Amino acid sequence: MSSPPNDDSDLEDLLSSATTTSPATTTNVNIDLDHLTRDGDLPKRRHYQTHNPSVSPLLFCYASCCSFAYASPCTCVCLVIGATIVVILALINVTLNPTTAIGVVQHDYTNVQSSFQLSMGNIDHWCIKGDDDSCTCDDPLEPIHRGELKMWRRAHKHNMMQLEPYVEGRKTIDVAIVGESMVELMDGSWMGETPPPLMGLEKLFGEHFDVSRGGDMDAVALGIAGDTSPNVLWRLQHGEMPMDFNPKIWWIVTGMNDLARTQCSEEVTVIGILRTVEEILERKPNAQIVLNSLFPMVDIRGGMNPTKKDMEDAFRERPRGRWWRRDGNNGKEGNKAHYARDPKEIAEMQRQRDQDENGHHRHLSSSDDDEEEEKASRKREKINPKLKDSHKFRHRNPFTMFAGKASVPMWPAVIAINAELEKFCQKHDRVHFFDATSLFVLGGNTAHETETLNSVLISNKGRMNMAGFKVWEDSMKEKLKYMLAKFPKEELKVVVEEDVDDDAEEEEDYDDDEEADDDTEEEEEEEGDDD
Repeated sequence: MSSPPNDDSDLEDLLSSATTTSPATTTNVNIDLDHLTRDGDLPKRRHYQTHNPSVSPLLFCYASCCSFAYASPCTCVCLVIGATIVVILALINVTLNPTTAIGVVQHDYTNVQSSFQLSMGNIDHWCIKGDDDSCTCDDPLEPIHRGELKMWRRAHKHNMMQLEPYVEGRKTIDVAIVGESMVELMDGSWMGETPPPLMGLEKLFGEHFDVSRGGDMDAVALGIAGDTSPNVLWRLQHGEMPMDFNPKIWWIVTGMNDLARTQCSEEVTVIGILRTVEEILERKPNAQIVLNSLFPMVDIRGGMNPTKKDMEDAFRERPRGRWWRRDGNNGKEGNKAHYARDPKEIAEMQRQRDQDENGHHRHLSSSDDDEEEEKASRKREKINPKLKDSHKFRHRNPFTMFAGKASVPMWPAVIAINAELEKFCQKHDRVHFFDATSLFVLGGNTAHETETLNSVLISNKGRMNMAGFKVWEDSMKEKLKYMLAKFPKEELKVVVEEDVDDDAEEEEDYDDDEEADDDTEEEEEEEGDDD
């Protein structure tokens, strides 16, 4: 390999030319820079724009995200994962959790003139959730009893015993109030019994609807807690609407349990109420009927059968003391609980209950656990909840990651049922509508004002307390006085009805089964006492 040439002639020529340059050829140039130090002659500073309008907002966001990702990569990863989960849940909510229409009665039943015109063939869905499997709804056209429950049989007997003075002609009757738990409670009864905590309701009912106790008219309350419209229909066909019982006005309060307890759809609930109305119109052609509107509510009622918790829901507290007293004897009679009916005995029980051994006043409760549970229940229940008129419902709650079922909005369904019943009454001369909504709802006077439930008078499940019953019965009395004033003074003609052999035989079979059940229960109690 050849080595590079060592020719430095060019470098030597350059150095020699630099050293041989004469001083005469060098030129000195003087530059005047004094104007840079004078204030008046300073050059203007150039102002740069901080925002370039040509930069796209998307590009700016992208640059910001890149800067944030560079500064906090872990946080950025978490945000991306969270946003992805939200998008996935939103897609699932739209595709697998569809909305269901609430507060819609698809068919028109306002022109129904007979029970034979009511049919279940056109029903789209039986349950309020839009399906046929999520409810325990019975056929509203068929009478159904609850005779398997001893307390229901006892309440049915209690109602028929109330009718004996009117059937025998010993007393006259103006109004018969038929329905469910609200009707039974207004007379101070609960499943055929009259416990001491309800004595105030019984007194209030007498002041309004008992002439001998200062009332303006005579009325009887025929209700059983937990009954649906088919249960009310069965009772009317089996003893609670006898041939010789002819009140001038029948006041019907039903449909609440159909909607809130068995969770029937709006259309099924309407058919059940109209089936009861048509039964009375056909068998009592001289009577007038008043349909009470469904009471406002926002929550469903749990359970198939009523319990004492249902009454506690209305009165906002557990009834103080015991519901009944027991005799101190050790015999058979001492083991049977019975209610105290003597006012003096009730007052003595009240005094003993509210005092301890030293005579000091105390608040008696069943246990500390019950008291804590009661406080927690009060905290869970909303006071004056908003009545949202939302006509869409999703079965799963997306805000809880679909872990729990969403609550069914009751208020839109109540509005739709009441509207259909009111239109029905407008087309029938003998049927009248009584709207109780304004008694228990606050606000709604303007289009922008939200309606709220008046928790002072009624619970979120549509159960009234003492103050609520007073407001309701006062309004009922005014409505009934106006209607009774239009009746002629002479006694109404009694319409003779034809006996139906099938109904008579069914009632006899039911009575025989009931007597057999009572005998079996008595034998079991005697065997338990012997043991």
